[in-house]
Amino acid sequence: MKEMIINDHTKISELIALNKSAIDAIAAVAKPLRRLKNPVLRKVMASRVNISEAAKMADCNVKDIVAALIPLGFSYEITSSAKETTIQPKPFWLRNAKESDIIWYDVRPIIESGTDPLKNILGKFKEVPPGKVLCIINSFIPTPLIHLLKQEKAEDSYVQAKSHTEFYTYFLKKQREDVVNKAAGNAVDKVIMDDADSFQSVYNAFSKEKIKEIDVRRLEMPLPMQTILKELDKLPKGNMLFVHHKRVPVYLLEELANKNYEVHIHTIDEKNVKMILFETSSV
Repeated sequence: MKEMIINDHTKISELIALNKSAIDAIAAVAKPLRRLKNPVLRKVMASRVNISEAAKMADCNVKDIVAALIPLGFSYEITSSAKETTIQPKPFWLRNAKESDIIWYDVRPIIESGTDPLKNILGKFKEVPPGKVLCIINSFIPTPLIHLLKQEKAEDSYVQAKSHTEFYTYFLKKQREDVVNKAAGNAVDKVIMDDADSFQSVYNAFSKEKIKEIDVRRLEMPLPMQTILKELDKLPKGNMLFVHHKRVPVYLLEELANKNYEVHIHTIDEKNVKMILFETSSV
């Protein structure tokens, strides 16, 4: 039999596709994993949960699941990212959210009834007002859902593990453009929404050696904000930080509200925003 290499991020559905005996092998590891023997629940879970997430659900170690799979011809490969995930602090938008800003949706009863909750979740997310938060309560981390909702106008997401079998996943819905612009204007006194010509004029006012350019479009939240703040901290007076962003960063502007920065923003399209930031003299 050909050796099948797996790692922490291998989906349960991939294991089953390679060897159907993986169903019984994994189910025997711990009681929470027995639901994989139910065809409907297996359909819901298998494609959305990897080995690492399954271990968290079952309150066991990855090595316990791997040990059950090795006799089936699987070979475990340790990846560079196979270490424990660092617990991230709550993002600014969640720390400041009021109870009334959050819509709670427990999908565990839907899953236990044998139904895929995806359609229900998408419907619920459409009902969430811009700038508010949807919290999905589930028995595992819904990784594919996180990626999907980010395509469906989710500004950011945050996962909070309440226990090994209870996860709260928060999704912040994007603000409408007019609301974003108003919030940006309120956050910092010196925020200017430029057109192409006025933005270029500001850019041309700085010599090349005084321009620090960064691109945060490919970074996952909250890295864009953290990266920009880090660069601003070490930016010499009289220099400019030129940022390629994929959205108007409202929470960054709020963070800069009490600091002496002038911010110029030029929105090219929905996923391409240019920013110029530089320190001004204290009043």
